[in-house]
Amino acid sequence: MTTSILRRRNKGFALIEILVALVIFAIGLLGTASLQLASLRSSQFTTQAAIATQLARDYAEIVQMLPSAAISASEGTSAFSAVDTSINGPGTVTDCKGSGASCTKPQLAAYMLNEWMARVSTELPGGRAKVCRDSTPKDASGAREGLYHWGCDDQGDMLMIKLGWVARSDKTDKTMQAVADDNRPRIVLTVFGNQKDFTD
Repeated sequence: MTTSILRRRNKGFALIEILVALVIFAIGLLGTASLQLASLRSSQFTTQAAIATQLARDYAEIVQMLPSAAISASEGTSAFSAVDTSINGPGTVTDCKGSGASCTKPQLAAYMLNEWMARVSTELPGGRAKVCRDSTPKDASGAREGLYHWGCDDQGDMLMIKLGWVARSDKTDKTMQAVADDNRPRIVLTVFGNQKDFTD
């Protein structure tokens, strides 16, 4: 009789131990899943930032190859210093690709800019690019002080490339949430082309 009762109690304890182990295991899995999700978001942002940085470098090479003085009589006001893919996206231009193509410098500039804008829209999710002269690329005051903005004042000697895209961000990261909510640039870089072209 006593042995039978002990066996039943042991079975009960074994069941409780299994349930406790399952709960602990489930909590561990939730923690691991959360860590994996954060890691994926970080990896995604890093990849997109690398693509955006490469796009900015490619734009700088275009500016080096065709300084604005070669395609415009007015320094600092050529097609290279006034690009906004949200207003004027890729369009139809003269095809300057291949050894048989015969293009003027303005046509070549338009072709290269068109190709670059097409890459922005295809390589970055919801990608937007703006290139302009801007002496104050960040908000100087207010709730978003220190964050980059899309607006440009067309002043100063520096040509800025502002790139933005749609990306998921951690809800606890208030800065990135503000960038996402306000539709602000995620990366802003300065182009060092022909310095003569970017002066007032």
